[in-house]
Amino acid sequence: MRALGLMMTGSTLLMAGCSFTTAGGLTECETSSDCGTAQVCTAGYCLPQPEGCGETYGPATATNAIPLGAAVPLSTSDGPDESEVQALNAIKLALDEVNQREGVNGRPFVLHICDTRSDPNRAAEQAQWLIRERQVPMIFASSSAQALAVSSFTVPAGVLMITYSGTSPDIAAINDQNGTDAGLVWRTAPSDVLQGRIIGDLLQGSLLVEGAPLYTDVSRIGISYVNDAYGQGLFGVTLGRIDATQRTVTSAQYTRNGTDFANVVQHITTSQPDVEVLIGFSEDNARIINQTAVAGRTNQRWFFTDAGKDRGLFTALGTNAGLVEGAYGTSPAQARPDLVYQLFAQRFRSAYNQTDPGQYSFTAHAYDAMYLVALGAAYAAGPDVNSPQPITGARMADGLALVTPGEEGTSLNFNLGTDGFAGARAAIRNGQVINVTGASGNLDFDATGEAPSEYELFRVENGEFVTVQLITPPAQ
Repeated sequence: MRALGLMMTGSTLLMAGCSFTTAGGLTECETSSDCGTAQVCTAGYCLPQPEGCGETYGPATATNAIPLGAAVPLSTSDGPDESEVQALNAIKLALDEVNQREGVNGRPFVLHICDTRSDPNRAAEQAQWLIRERQVPMIFASSSAQALAVSSFTVPAGVLMITYSGTSPDIAAINDQNGTDAGLVWRTAPSDVLQGRIIGDLLQGSLLVEGAPLYTDVSRIGISYVNDAYGQGLFGVTLGRIDATQRTVTSAQYTRNGTDFANVVQHITTSQPDVEVLIGFSEDNARIINQTAVAGRTNQRWFFTDAGKDRGLFTALGTNAGLVEGAYGTSPAQARPDLVYQLFAQRFRSAYNQTDPGQYSFTAHAYDAMYLVALGAAYAAGPDVNSPQPITGARMADGLALVTPGEEGTSLNFNLGTDGFAGARAAIRNGQVINVTGASGNLDFDATGEAPSEYELFRVENGEFVTVQLITPPAQ
């Protein structure tokens, strides 16, 4: 209660609680419940929060909770972004599992969530609010353009950022060494430098699928890509991988979440590619496919990239869903046969109404990201539970630098998830190098905070994404 409140009588205070308006127009408060809609109690006053923020997950009333932030695109102009909702669910699942194991030094994690609506500018504004008002040492970000925008504020503030789906090569070039040699920008998703190599090799037949080329009759390739850091980066790597003396490539670009794709449709109907690669998100892919069908080209073969692996595609296509039957695509591997992924998938289904996380990109990568945050926080807190160190972004990053294979025989091996987290936490708390396997695979981080990954080649069968083959990316 501010000094102004002391002028009121005790009985008036009991009647009004701690919610009244000052001469400056600000309402005083003790908790956010004293404030109106879209306001939060900050430093004793009700202040507006950015649009899209306000959801909290975890024990929000715990006085010793470790706050985390998430600025992620849970919706678009079309409504909920199903893939991102499931990725957030994966983070929540991991957060629950960590908290059930006493978090870090008995301190639970609480997650403050903001919906960016796929707008990098909005994501940047929300990140600033999370840093300033929620005082988070770490923020989750999604997609390349938004991760780049968020990092512009997290790095100067000394806040760790982890993106589970930002794949642009540009992310590796961020100057993120502020208070730590390890860097403050990390990602569990592999760089599109790797995916572009795989797509290019698949299109020109130099990478075999089950012993044979994926396509035997492709001479004309089309590529449509979203004109942002993600689309530009993957387009450039893919184009550079294709031998122009053997294949003709045409392309078109578009703005995300637009409605008019006339230039893309014209590119497809004019060039009539043997296969069209769609480097974009499911809602835009659906518009392109539907508008191409209206233009009369209903026999087009499609190839999807990671951002397009989203069951929302089939809903958005409606009666045209059959047009993508048999289409192929690539994504960082999800449906893995190993125990870590299977445990994650089974627990995810149980928690979220039998939803299959393998039908979306990056759910496993989001799950792993939360576990890595917990390990970084354990290192930051240090080995002495009676005299813990501050949990800062820089100290968490220093901890993540220990998640690496190291010299042979010098690191301890752990699975992330319910069966291995406690051991990994104990080891990293004491400064030991650890090698972890997550639901997304081996997280062998390099000096830039990146880990390579297997990819899956998937095919659309009866309205589902079915894994055909796991592919190790070519080294060059």
